[in-house]
Amino acid sequence: MRFALIAAFLVGRCAAAPALTTIQDTLYKADGTRFEGVAQIEWKSFQAADGSEIPQQTLNVKVTAGNLRVALVPTKDAAKPTAYTVKFNSNGKTQFVEFWSIPPSTVKLRLKDVRVQSGDDAGAITDGPVSITDVSGLRAELDVRPLKGSGFTTFRTAVINQSGALDGALGNAGDCVHVDGTSGPCGSGGLAFVDGETPSGTINGVNGNFTLSGIPSPPASLKLFRNGLLLREGTAYTISGPSIQLTANSIPTPGDILQAWYRLASNDTPTIVFSEDEPLTGLIDGFNRIFTLQNAPVPATSLQVFRNGVLQKSGVDYTLSVDVITFLPVSVPQLGDILQVSYRQ
Repeated sequence: MRFALIAAFLVGRCAAAPALTTIQDTLYKADGTRFEGVAQIEWKSFQAADGSEIPQQTLNVKVTAGNLRVALVPTKDAAKPTAYTVKFNSNGKTQFVEFWSIPPSTVKLRLKDVRVQSGDDAGAITDGPVSITDVSGLRAELDVRPLKGSGFTTFRTAVINQSGALDGALGNAGDCVHVDGTSGPCGSGGLAFVDGETPSGTINGVNGNFTLSGIPSPPASLKLFRNGLLLREGTAYTISGPSIQLTANSIPTPGDILQAWYRLASNDTPTIVFSEDEPLTGLIDGFNRIFTLQNAPVPATSLQVFRNGVLQKSGVDYTLSVDVITFLPVSVPQLGDILQVSYRQ
């Protein structure tokens, strides 16, 4: 019984050993004579594919009459692929150094099957896809590069959308693009619009003073929304230049959303086409999220989407791609809802 237990223990120990790949080849010198010397194989600690821990060590393999034969743990399928560093020593010095990335194999491999160009690069060689995190510094480099936006279009001037991604400027071929990404007829004048601006000011339930980035011209062109509801000038607020003073009953509380649309002063009046109170094309059944406009808003920020008379917020309630509106899951229109949009073309 005792011998049986010892035998079982030894079998268990042997079964736990990692699988090995055999490398066997014949080495020659350039003059045709066979290499005589020692292959010094070095490796850093790594974890084999079966979870076995392989600590850092060095192994010396004698090469006699050019014959090299050694069995090693595969590194190509290790938890973090790595490579062996092999120094071929002869006549008292290192003659050359090479690197081996060894795959799992049940047949003997030759040196041409395992050689790679460098130790560091060999660790990244794999038969499967490479993760971004496996490449040092790649994630940081990608993060500082702009992304392609949903409105990206080739052969267009690039504009930066609200998410920091690149979209294609909308408009006619002869239009000029403004610094805010909007476009319009070129010239000294032309109507200028501010769309979906968040007035500056602290929303804390006490402050009623807010400031716009421009001066609405005329002041009546200002449309101010609180949580999607249109506020009435004179009743909910007053305006003086770029300054807005909300009345006591209309002061926003934390979590409220203020948005403003207005026109700026202009020297002339180019022809601009407006789409007002246009119904969306699409099935309103509580499930469908995709609706279509009759035209593409120019610029995209001029779009105002109303659901049952309440202004929806881009990026919170819906997204826009050219002339297609996709409602987010939390804002899917329900049976009986009324959808209307206004925008410039």
